[in-house]
Amino acid sequence: MAAALQRYVESANGRAFAGLARNLFGNVRIDFSTADEEKSRMTSAMLGACRLTRLEADRHVVFGERVMAGPDDPDAIKLLLQTEGSALLAQSGLHAPVSQNALVIYDPRRPYMLTNNTPVRQLLLQLPRHALPHAAVERLTRPFTAHAERDGMCRILLSLMDSTMHEIDHLDEARRSSVGQTMVDLVRTMMAADLQPARPVVNPLDLLLQRIKDFIDIHLARPDLSVTMIARHMGCSVRYVYRAFEVECLTPSDYIWDLRLQRAAEQLRDAGGYAGEISGIAFALGFSSSAHFSRAFRHRYGVSPSQWRKARIS
Repeated sequence: MAAALQRYVESANGRAFAGLARNLFGNVRIDFSTADEEKSRMTSAMLGACRLTRLEADRHVVFGERVMAGPDDPDAIKLLLQTEGSALLAQSGLHAPVSQNALVIYDPRRPYMLTNNTPVRQLLLQLPRHALPHAAVERLTRPFTAHAERDGMCRILLSLMDSTMHEIDHLDEARRSSVGQTMVDLVRTMMAADLQPARPVVNPLDLLLQRIKDFIDIHLARPDLSVTMIARHMGCSVRYVYRAFEVECLTPSDYIWDLRLQRAAEQLRDAGGYAGEISGIAFALGFSSSAHFSRAFRHRYGVSPSQWRKARIS
């Protein structure tokens, strides 16, 4: 896993911060002036065609006077989400304040200056220009702004970006690509209020359902996986989690147990079939006991786990 992580996660701190920023974000210039550059740190990861970066730094100014295409991101739109501190983006004659839990989307091809007036923590998403409708890119002659307190889509995106950075070590390539596409869909939907969308706007509950399924998939082995835990990590209410599953015609708990049993059935095909190995599969999938697992499995498939295994190899 460590070797794989090195291929898609990059990090830097202190004096290496500005160099990595230039590599990832193009021809930008960072001025810390009298602030402490040593306090800066950055972690960046590829999510399919997108790049997600988390950074924290002391007061500084970013000058994007003539951003050139870089090898990693040849043609990206930038989305900046402020999680702590305050900043001001100046571009195309507009001064857009960026306060805590606010975001700004801008086209880095156009000259800009980002003044971080205080120590900041930020999440930065770079998404391919072609991932947005042409009208959305044209809209970015001036920055697009939103705030989590007033915009539900912004709130969902903030939660997803933050939780993804915390879980990045547990996401394989397919899951990273899926999460990146979900972020693109959220941005498209959020900007659709000002635009005539090029394709139908994604239902926020559909996006939430996909996020929940990704979260369940990652944490399926945890015995304490619950609707309350899911709601807390999604940044929404328990009721909203249940609403997301209404289209599936089952409850979140039913989905979790059904997925666990499906995974168990798949793993039993390759298992030896003896009691110890079957118990190991049960505990690895979050069942509290082998007896609980056997009862649930028999109810779902009509046979015991050992009988299922024998039937598979006979």
